[in-house]
Amino acid sequence: MFLKWCMKVMEYLHATLIFAAFIPLACAVCYTSDPAGTIVFYLKCLLIAAPIFVTDYAIRHTRSLFLYIFLCIVLFAAMGCVVSGFVYLTERNGEGGLYQICYNVGILVETIAVSIMRFSDRIKAAKRKREDPLAPEELGFLNLPALLHVRYFVVLYLIGICVTAKVLCDIMLFSAIVYTFLALVYEYVGAVEDYLSLNKRTKGISRHRIYGIGFSMLCAVSILLFMGMLPAIFLAGQRQYTDVRQWFGNMGPTPLAYEEMMNLQTPAIEGADIMVLLDGDEPPREPSKLLKVILYALEFGCTMVLACGVFCVIRQAFRDFRDSHDENGDIIEKLEPEKAFVKEEFFQKMGLRGIESEAQRIRRKYRKIIRKHRKDRPAPYESPIEIEVLAGLGEDEQMQKLHVQYEIVRYGK
Repeated sequence: MFLKWCMKVMEYLHATLIFAAFIPLACAVCYTSDPAGTIVFYLKCLLIAAPIFVTDYAIRHTRSLFLYIFLCIVLFAAMGCVVSGFVYLTERNGEGGLYQICYNVGILVETIAVSIMRFSDRIKAAKRKREDPLAPEELGFLNLPALLHVRYFVVLYLIGICVTAKVLCDIMLFSAIVYTFLALVYEYVGAVEDYLSLNKRTKGISRHRIYGIGFSMLCAVSILLFMGMLPAIFLAGQRQYTDVRQWFGNMGPTPLAYEEMMNLQTPAIEGADIMVLLDGDEPPREPSKLLKVILYALEFGCTMVLACGVFCVIRQAFRDFRDSHDENGDIIEKLEPEKAFVKEEFFQKMGLRGIESEAQRIRRKYRKIIRKHRKDRPAPYESPIEIEVLAGLGEDEQMQKLHVQYEIVRYGK
């Protein structure tokens, strides 16, 4: 339980660090920053952790689409109130301006994006389960930390160097370091759990021993990796910036080699319409009635097809959202009614005709009673006693009598 909770916290941190980078990027492109400093600015950007946690909790514990939308609206209103509080404080201190616009718009857009991504992941999971009920669960982007995502922070770090944004570079350097170790631990724990679940030979090995050996190696690799990061941390003050937007600022217009070519174009008549130039002074032609009817029919048909498509998509979204999870977050699988077997129908017809033998009658009666008290189909390797115990008939007197008759029919010569 504790390990599962730690994995969930790492997933929240992964999504928070990813989304917290958008606002610094927007401020860097707009040549603005928080007057309060880099640390305060980064803490404000980490506020996106609240929508990430709330939407994940809502998507796992709500079955109604309307309830999820209502919770998202409440969350958006709450984030709007927090943003309004920041606006009030900055205006009171005489600060704000373009930075405040970037932050307010960025945090609200990120809240909407997180809500939509959670909804999309749930719809995809429901569709995948509908197509293949035995398919394993696939985590979405918001719940899957990976070392490959470190390149995202590296790209933003290079953008910060190219636009002379020290705040963006500092934030991306810190996020990249934290995210690297976060992804390492997450992938290590996931790999160990997969190994323990897939390899049956490890059942005799202590779980703590496997984690102890693997964790010692992980610590050694992490220490070496952190030592390699130390030069970048200590030399952050010596970082060389440039601004690609000023590379071509002092260049003049390109001279034309043949200026006389500019006079080859004939000037258009002032105040003349393009149709007048093409058709002269004649009025535009009216389309025929047949052409109008065809165009109206095409428009009506396209409108009806579009309306039907939108209706089908919305109806399927409601079904997937409602039927995919229950209140506890467990996946719901629809159990289709079992079709009658051909043999049973054949034996039933034989019984009506008086041709069914005593052995066939006992077998049919035994199957009928077991299916009445047991939902799943018995496995081929289960003995009659195991089948009856799992069906809840282990102590039933009538079942014990039928058990003796069934064993004689099944195992007797």
